[in-house]
Amino acid sequence: MCKNKKVWFCLGGVLLGIILSVGIAQGVKYSSTEEFCSSCHEMKFAYEAWEENAHGPLSGDAGACKATCVDCHLPHDANVVSYLFIKTEAAVKDVIGHVTGPEKFDWAGNLEERNRYTYESSCKRCHKALSNNVMHQKYKSGETDKTCIDCHHGIGHGYYFREEVERLFGKKEVAKK
Repeated sequence: MCKNKKVWFCLGGVLLGIILSVGIAQGVKYSSTEEFCSSCHEMKFAYEAWEENAHGPLSGDAGACKATCVDCHLPHDANVVSYLFIKTEAAVKDVIGHVTGPEKFDWAGNLEERNRYTYESSCKRCHKALSNNVMHQKYKSGETDKTCIDCHHGIGHGYYFREEVERLFGKKEVAKK
């Protein structure tokens, strides 16, 4: 009798583990879509700016590489545990910003700190071959500490992204940052 209980307990644990794993995987998959990312009103303007830019779906021939939010805003050189931790950390920050108000997102300050929330590994994942211009040569040889985002800062959401942030939060507020 005791042996049967252990078997059923183990089988129940395995089944529960499978159900949790599938549930978590589906949650990660769903929360990685553009629809999910843009479901909060604070992210609408970022979504709209991305949509027509070079990496967005409406760019036509303007951009060869189409990218989603998580393609750029999550690291692709991290292990699964680090990836999930960084994804969860970003989600918690966004939820806190949503609850406390959009001004807590600090979009104005973040405009100058793109490398903090856009990952170099994301650029390298899609752009394996770089053109042979002077700056790319310096980048490849390690002669510069600039990142892809430092030079191509408007590629994800457009160079007009700053104008939209200034419109939403006020020009003086952005200038202070």
